[in-house]
Amino acid sequence: MVATAEKKDESGVIINDLISEYYKTCHGLAPTRISEREFGVGNFDVKISQRHMSFRSERELKDYLAVNSVPYVSSSPALYRYPTARPMEKKIWLGSELVFDLDVTDMTLPCQEKHGKSWICRICLDEVRNETLKLIYDFLIPDFGFSEGEISVNFSGNRGYHVHVNNEEVMRLNAAARKEITNYIAGIGIDFADLFPTAGKKGEKLVGPSAKDRGWKGKIAKNFLANLNEGTDSLIRMGIDRPTAAKLFRSRGLVRMGIENGNWDMVYIKNKGAFWKGITERQAVSQSDRIDRNVTNDPSHLIRLPNSIHGGTGLIAKKLGSPGELRNFDPMRDAIAFRKGFMKVSVNTSHEIYMNGQKFGPYGGEIKVPAYVGAYLYLKGFGRIISFN
Repeated sequence: MVATAEKKDESGVIINDLISEYYKTCHGLAPTRISEREFGVGNFDVKISQRHMSFRSERELKDYLAVNSVPYVSSSPALYRYPTARPMEKKIWLGSELVFDLDVTDMTLPCQEKHGKSWICRICLDEVRNETLKLIYDFLIPDFGFSEGEISVNFSGNRGYHVHVNNEEVMRLNAAARKEITNYIAGIGIDFADLFPTAGKKGEKLVGPSAKDRGWKGKIAKNFLANLNEGTDSLIRMGIDRPTAAKLFRSRGLVRMGIENGNWDMVYIKNKGAFWKGITERQAVSQSDRIDRNVTNDPSHLIRLPNSIHGGTGLIAKKLGSPGELRNFDPMRDAIAFRKGFMKVSVNTSHEIYMNGQKFGPYGGEIKVPAYVGAYLYLKGFGRIISFN
């Protein structure tokens, strides 16, 4: 049974052929313990139109995807004794990786005021990459003790990144325990009185988090100092009024010296307790609201298969060799699938695209571009493919 409802127009036929060819030749597609995972496939309209599927080997999986030109394929971070069984409880859950889904459309960025959230620019991709690095190197490794070897990262294929943690203890965590992890990362339950124990006490200096502290205390101190170093506008984006932001920035050397040692009272601020409470609360949200907590909390959630094609872009949900590789990863260069040939396309877009180190667009009319650019524009809905060679 073909589950993917292929595109039937001429443009769609070309894309289907490219997807099929990719799956015939790609490598590293099968997740570990593939036969114990549930799979789901989708079409160009619905990303998961059929699930409760199972494959015994990478060859079987690749053959299915190639024959059916599947534009979306997802797999379960969970392992099951009977992955095709239904309802869910009959699968017999054996454990699940801890998964985080970061998507730039969950962020609020200045560039989005220009192009909206339906378009993804270079700034968007840089920002969501930075948030992913923050999750790994500010939370998962220092606070939870995971090693880099237990963490894998892949581009989502479109607007963000997926982070998988594969650890024996993690595999056994239930939904409630996973929720505790996401609550911690989200800063839920942070007690201001614990962070600033002298707040509201007249005549005492405001003692607060030190940059040397572990956990959320250190994060709040270091994040504020990072914004202080960036300048007045960065402080204003934290919710500080312009005169106070300018005052803090002018005295940044003194402020930095104090906060590095837990003294938040180096510069006079009126109603300092209420002021820093508001800033702290906003920092907690700003550092952690990028994660789709439903994905992390639900052990049975299906997520895009690493190294598969994303049917909305033609890019690969590229799996990185190590988390550290993310620092230099450029999805519009490193996740290109259709590298051979050129397309003649009829396109109308005011956006610029940077792919494989080159700028393309804006366009209005018929143009000839590399296949990966033509496929991206077509799948994003900006035109049609006339020919491919």
